[in-house]
Amino acid sequence: MDKVAARIPTWKGKLLNPAGRTALVKATLSAIPVHTSIALCLSQWAINLIDKLRRAFIWAGSENVTGGKCKVAWLTVCRPKELGGLGITDLRKAGLALRVRWVWKDTTSGRAPATCERAVIALFQAATVHHLGNGASTFFWTDRWLNGRSLELEAPTAFRAVRRTKRFATVAEALPENAWVHHISGPSSLQMLIDIAHICDLIENIELSQEPDTFSWNLTPDQCYSAASAYGAMFLGSAPVFGAKQVWKTAAPPRVRFFFWLAVHNRCWTGARRYRHGLQDSDICILCDQGSETLDHILLGCCFSQEVWHLCLGRVHLNLDTRLGERSALEWWIHSRKAVPKFFRRGFDSYVLLVGWSLWKERNARTFQARATGAQRLAALIKDEANVWCEAGNGHLATLLARATA
Repeated sequence: MDKVAARIPTWKGKLLNPAGRTALVKATLSAIPVHTSIALCLSQWAINLIDKLRRAFIWAGSENVTGGKCKVAWLTVCRPKELGGLGITDLRKAGLALRVRWVWKDTTSGRAPATCERAVIALFQAATVHHLGNGASTFFWTDRWLNGRSLELEAPTAFRAVRRTKRFATVAEALPENAWVHHISGPSSLQMLIDIAHICDLIENIELSQEPDTFSWNLTPDQCYSAASAYGAMFLGSAPVFGAKQVWKTAAPPRVRFFFWLAVHNRCWTGARRYRHGLQDSDICILCDQGSETLDHILLGCCFSQEVWHLCLGRVHLNLDTRLGERSALEWWIHSRKAVPKFFRRGFDSYVLLVGWSLWKERNARTFQARATGAQRLAALIKDEANVWCEAGNGHLATLLARATA
C-alpha cells in the first residue's frame, strides 16, 4: 500500500492527460500489488485503498479526488476494453486468477491443493476437465471427472452429508468396493437415497487404468493454465458495449480514443448535461445556436458539423449520408464504415475520430475561450492534423488521404 502511494507524488499527474495517466496506472500502480497477490489474498481494505489512489490519479492526477470528477464508475473502468472498460486490472479478480496457478501445479503433481480459498478452488474446477487414469490425482467428490461434471454438482444432497475429512478423497481411494458410501454420514432422506442411486448409475462402468490422471485447462488452445485466461474467464457472460471495440482498435492518439471511450458511455460534459446540472443557463448548441447541445448533435447533427463533414468527406471522395436521424453518432460511424471499400476502412475509422475530436475541441474553444473558427478553416486544420498523424506512422489514414490527390 505504501509503495503504491509513494509513486504518485513523483509524477506530475496534472501535466498529463487522462489517457497518459491511465497508461501509468496500468504500468505501475496496478503492477505493484501483483507480486503480493500471487501468494496472498489482499484484504478488501487494502484493495479499496489502492483503488482509491488509482482512481484519483486517473481522474485528477493527484492522491485524492471528489466523486464529481470521476466520469465513469470504477467497476466499469476495471472491465476489459471490449466490454466498455479501460482495461485497468481488477485487483481482486487478478489475485484469484494468479492464485489458481498453485492449485493447477498441486493438482497436476498429484497433491491436494494447499489453498482453502473457495473462490480459487471454484474457478479452478470450472476451468479444468479431468481425464481419469489411475484415479490417484482426481478427487472423487469435488473434481469434474464425470463428463465434465463433479459429484458435488450431480448429487448435492449426498455431498453435503460427506464428512469433511473425506471430501478430498481420491477416486483411487473411494471407488474400490464402493468405499465412497462410507464417506456419507447423517440421517437418510428420500433425496439422499435418490442421489446415492444416481451416483451408482454414474460410476457403474468406470474402470481405472494404470496411466496417471491428466488435466486440461479448457480456456486456452494448448489446454495449459495461463493467468490471462483465468482472469478473462471471470468476465464470461458480460455483454460487450456497442462501439467500444471499434474505438480501441482504431489507430489514433490515446487522448482521442479516450475521448471517444467517454462518448461511448455518454459521459462528456456537453451543454445539455451542464444545463441539467445547473452549470449554465441554456442548453442551446454553441456551434449552430439551433438545437440542444448533446454529444450526438455536436459530432454529427449540428448544421456546422454537417458542413465540416461535407468538406472533409468530399476531400477523400466519400459520398456518405451524414444525416443523423434516429441513430447516434457511433451508430452512424459503425453503419457507414460498411459502405466504405474494405481497403480504406481502417483509414476511415481514424478519419472519423479525427473529425469528431476536432469538432469537440472547436465546441470547447467557443464555450470556454470565446474563440470561433469557421467551417472552411476548421476543415483545413483537420487536413493539417491528418498529415501529422500520417507522419507519425498512421499508414491506413495515409492510404485514405491519398484519394484526395488521386
